[in-house]
Amino acid sequence: MKLKTKDMIYAGAFAALYVVAVLIVMMLVGTIPVIYIACPLLLGIFCGTIYLLSVLKVRKFGAALLMAVLFACISTGFDPIAFSVCIVSALIAEICMALGKYKSKKMYVISYVFFNFITASNFFRILVAKDAYIAGVRSMIGDDFADGMSRLVTPWWAWIMIVGFAVVGGIIGGLFGSKIVKKHFEKAGIV
Repeated sequence: MKLKTKDMIYAGAFAALYVVAVLIVMMLVGTIPVIYIACPLLLGIFCGTIYLLSVLKVRKFGAALLMAVLFACISTGFDPIAFSVCIVSALIAEICMALGKYKSKKMYVISYVFFNFITASNFFRILVAKDAYIAGVRSMIGDDFADGMSRLVTPWWAWIMIVGFAVVGGIIGGLFGSKIVKKHFEKAGIV
């Protein structure tokens, strides 16, 4: 099934809504390094409903990918590592939905768990080029934030925590979003 113009409009509108929601959360909590590290958890919980509305409305390959591409263009600065994490995460999410034949609520929730890794995409840059990442943060945000980030991401277990936040945020956001969609949007005939 190919995306039709109407599907692309829906997917694009929800992608824009997703990015706006991410920006709102980041503006509220993204200035404190300890909370910034928890953004995959917070964004996963907060944005699950938007993701599920998008993919349930379109129910074709490409809705999650379009959302991830828009997110990557705005939030990664076209960094190849972070951009790649976004695309791979979205493709795995698309595969999960396709395996559920775009009908399985369980596979939609699982797809969101994988999709939520896009919220941790910028952290993956630190694995490859920590010094360059910290230097960029230092020039954009300041010394205090950069020093705090450097201390937080240096221990090996920080990566387990970041990945764990993405997974837990995806699970909670997917389950919560599924309940919200069922309670409010399916009854209204929107999805």
